[in-house]
Amino acid sequence: MNAPGVPDPASRGHWARMTVTSFPDFFEQWWPPLLRCVISQASDTRWAEDIAQDTMMAALGNWERLLTFERPDAWLFKVAIRSLRRLEARAREQCLLPDDTGSATGDLGLAAAMDDWVAGHLDIVAAIRSLPRRQSEVAALHGLAGYTFAEAGQILGIGEPTAKEHFRRARQRLQHLLEPAPVPGPQHPQGAQT
Repeated sequence: MNAPGVPDPASRGHWARMTVTSFPDFFEQWWPPLLRCVISQASDTRWAEDIAQDTMMAALGNWERLLTFERPDAWLFKVAIRSLRRLEARAREQCLLPDDTGSATGDLGLAAAMDDWVAGHLDIVAAIRSLPRRQSEVAALHGLAGYTFAEAGQILGIGEPTAKEHFRRARQRLQHLLEPAPVPGPQHPQGAQT
């Protein structure tokens, strides 16, 4: 379930450690998966781009330090998710953000206009948004950004088994949400011949 344009998880870590020396290359590689991940988490699509931009600006400001990290890409996702959750908590305290997760899927048309991948996967993004917070985070990090359960757990500050359990629950719920409704067949009275 790796999104197109996301580095293969097996090679991504090596790539992040060994060849990232230029911020423009890093930005080009990680902007699409970061934005898609934040869109799948945000209650408001407009916040997603702001959070992703702020995160990339923070990465640029800390670029020399990030070059010493084994996984500078993981830092991006950790900072973005934490920033988004803080922003949503403040908005909720000020009654600017509904507690209802169902209302979080209504503005995805804006996200679809910004990103062709999102436009082609609106059902998946909307379904991920409707999940409980941790399930949604693990589903986005593992399913959309291609992180292993151990990596997703590290980004979120939870253990690998916990990340696996959240993903198992998310997958069950996503299967239920995304499976097509059964098409009713013609009804024949019992014993009638067709």
